[in-house]
Amino acid sequence: MFPEIDSNNYVEVEKEDYSSIEDIQNPFDPKKIKFTTKPLTLDLLIKRLKANPPAINLHPEFQRKEVWDLTKQSRLIESLLLRFPLPAFYFDGSNEDYWEVIDGLQRLSTIRDFVIYKSFTLQNLEYLTQFNGNKFDDLPGTFQRRIEEAQITAFIIEEGTPEDVKFNIFKRINTWGEPLKPQEIRHALNQGEPSKLVEEMANMEEFKEATGNINPKRMGDRDFVTRFISFYLVTYRNYMPDLDTFLNKGMAEISKLNETEKTRLKNDFKAAMITAHNIFGEYAFRKLNEGEGRKSRINKSLFDTWSVALSKLSSNERNKLEQNEEKVKKALIDLIKNDQDFTEAISVGTGDKRKVETRFSKIEELVKNLVEND
Repeated sequence: MFPEIDSNNYVEVEKEDYSSIEDIQNPFDPKKIKFTTKPLTLDLLIKRLKANPPAINLHPEFQRKEVWDLTKQSRLIESLLLRFPLPAFYFDGSNEDYWEVIDGLQRLSTIRDFVIYKSFTLQNLEYLTQFNGNKFDDLPGTFQRRIEEAQITAFIIEEGTPEDVKFNIFKRINTWGEPLKPQEIRHALNQGEPSKLVEEMANMEEFKEATGNINPKRMGDRDFVTRFISFYLVTYRNYMPDLDTFLNKGMAEISKLNETEKTRLKNDFKAAMITAHNIFGEYAFRKLNEGEGRKSRINKSLFDTWSVALSKLSSNERNKLEQNEEKVKKALIDLIKNDQDFTEAISVGTGDKRKVETRFSKIEELVKNLVEND
C-alpha cells in the first residue's frame, strides 16, 4: 500500500499509530472512579500554593517538562485581567492536604510565579499594553483582584479512585483533545445572532455552488463566510492585523446590524456568489492559468477580494461582467501572471496589512475598469 499523500502540499501524512494507546483488557470499575466538580476562585488555589508546605504539587512525574516563554505567561495573565475564562483544571485530591496537578501545570506555575514569587514582568501584551513592564504589585488594586477573584472550574479526583486514572486522564486530555480552529473560537465567542447568520449564509446553495461545496467540518465553510462579512462591513481600508482578530471583530459587527442591513448583507452575498459562478464556473476563487491545466485549490484571499468586490456592484454592473466573462477571466490571468505584488498578496503572508490592501485595491481596480470601459 502506498503512503497517504496530503493533497494540499504533497507532504506524506503519517498515519496515527494507536498501538501505543492502552489496551483495555481490564477496564477500570466505573464505580471506583469518583470526581468532584467545584467552581472555585483562583484565590483558593493561590492560598494552597502559598501554604508552607504548599498544598498543591506542581511537579507530578507525568507532567510535561517544557516551560512557557514570557510572552505566553504574560498573555495568560492578560486573559485573567480581561476576565477571559480559563480552561478547567484537573487535580488528584485523594490527599485533601496535598493536591496533585493532572492538567493545568503551566497555568498554575505562571500564576504562582507572577502573584506569589513576583519573578517576572508582563511583556508583549496584546490589549492591555499599558501594563507591559508591570509586576503583580505594580498593577492597580482592581486588576490584582481580577486575578485573585477569577472564577475557575476544577475537576478533583476523590480518594479511592485507582491511581492509573490520573495518568490516563492527562494522556487523554492532551493527546485526544484537538485544538479549536480559529473559526470555532469565533463561533464560541459570538453566540446568538452573529453565529446564526454566519451559519445561515454558509448553508446558502449559491455559496455552495460557487465554492464547490466547501467541507463544513471544523467550520471551514463558515470561515469563508466570516471573511466576506468582515471585509464587507469593516472594509479592507480599515483592516488592522492580525487577520484572526480582524475576523473576530468583523463577526461581532453583525450584532450591530438591524434587520434591513442583515437582509442587504445576505442578498449582496448571494448576488456575489451567483455572479462569481456565472463568470468563472468551477474555477471561481481559484488562481487561473492560460489553457486548461489542472484546477487549483480554492484561494481564501481571492474569495474575500472577489466576493466583496462583486457584492458592491449594482445588478446592471454584475450583468455586464457576466456578459463579458472571457474578458474578466483574461484580466485576472494577466494580473496573476504579470503583477508580482498581487501574486504574493494572495499567496504568502496574506494577513499582512500591505498585502490585504494590495489585493483588494487591484481587484477593485480591475472590476472598475471592466465595468466602465466595456
